[in-house]
Amino acid sequence: MVRRSHPQHTEIAFGLPPSFLGSRHREVPEAVAEFLSTRLNRRVVPFQSLTYDDLCSQVSDGQVQAAWLPPALFVELDRTIGLRAVAAAERGGGIGYYAAYFTLRSTGVTSLDALRGRSVGWVDPSSAAGYVFPRLQLAAMGIDPTETFQEEVFFRSHEAVVRAVLGRAVDVGATFVHVDPREPKKILRAGWDPSPDDLDTSQIHSLDPFGPLPADVIATAMDLPERLADELGHAFLEIHAVPEVAEAARRQFGTGRFMPFNPGAYDVLRRAMDMAEGSGVEVAASLRPSLLV
Repeated sequence: MVRRSHPQHTEIAFGLPPSFLGSRHREVPEAVAEFLSTRLNRRVVPFQSLTYDDLCSQVSDGQVQAAWLPPALFVELDRTIGLRAVAAAERGGGIGYYAAYFTLRSTGVTSLDALRGRSVGWVDPSSAAGYVFPRLQLAAMGIDPTETFQEEVFFRSHEAVVRAVLGRAVDVGATFVHVDPREPKKILRAGWDPSPDDLDTSQIHSLDPFGPLPADVIATAMDLPERLADELGHAFLEIHAVPEVAEAARRQFGTGRFMPFNPGAYDVLRRAMDMAEGSGVEVAASLRPSLLV
């Protein structure tokens, strides 16, 4: 489809990801729109996407002129249609945020190559560390994640994935790991550590982590005037003053604040996608259903 032109931009459509669906974040779309409308002195209309496929289409087809995008979707769209990033969520805690596969030592799985033919437990199709990036890690190595696993099961929470691995319902799981930036091999926290009181996680072994993972991006279409894009970015640097938005961002990133966009923070994703395609693995297909369903 041809991108629609919005020469006057008296109204800006702003796309929001499906992570804001549900009662917990019900007020976020309207709160974002109200704040931005005031700051930009023009009407901002929220577009709440039901799936990441919806959000991808809204941006690609020009239905929205700006959007709140998860990092993998931002990089994929930037590579295909070009976007202007104006702000990024801030990850809190002074930690390195990575994704990692983990398993029990008794399985004998000690490398990513050994995942072939195994069963895997994922968190959720929208989970960065519990689904999206572990699959991208395989794709970057030339291992097609759509053909690797004998069985794939979604458990809907990191703790549930840990329980599934410990209970041998699946061979391996995917979750987050927080590492010390000064000692990248030192895990400060993970989906299995600290462990729930009733679980013995001493036999868990993790594979090579993937990351560090950047946070979500606020981006605009290239045909939105640069002045408006800059104003939007500056507005997000102060949007932590809106309680509903700050709380939603805090739950996801450990902080409710946004900061200026740092393109270098997304290089690991760009390299991984380039490596996957160079190895003959189609990136968008490898990330389904996270990007396209």
